[in-house]
Amino acid sequence: MTTARRMWFGAALVAVALVLAGLSTLAFLRAGETGERLDGHRQKVSDLLAEAETVKEKDQRRYDELTAEAERYLGFAGTDDEEHRSQFTSAALLGAGASASLAGCLILFLVRTRAPRPRGA
Repeated sequence: MTTARRMWFGAALVAVALVLAGLSTLAFLRAGETGERLDGHRQKVSDLLAEAETVKEKDQRRYDELTAEAERYLGFAGTDDEEHRSQFTSAALLGAGASASLAGCLILFLVRTRAPRPRGA
């Protein structure tokens, strides 16, 4: 590979690394938001079940309503958990791709600078 091609290929790898790093950052931000929403749903389930336990003996109808609502929020939490895992995995893979692209770029630049120079004419 010629030096010029190596330089262009290295520059392209840097650009790819920057794009992947940006996408990874966005995916990590989304995963964080989803994680916060997941924590909120889990807290709501905990609160509803605690309230349901306090009225269990006094008002069976209210107890059933509270446990049904807790089950509904538990379903939301399950969906959010799947989404959080998916977002976190994709962010980690994008970050790994950015790292690999940057490593490839560095290797190309190091090969260029460490290559033996042709002897003079």
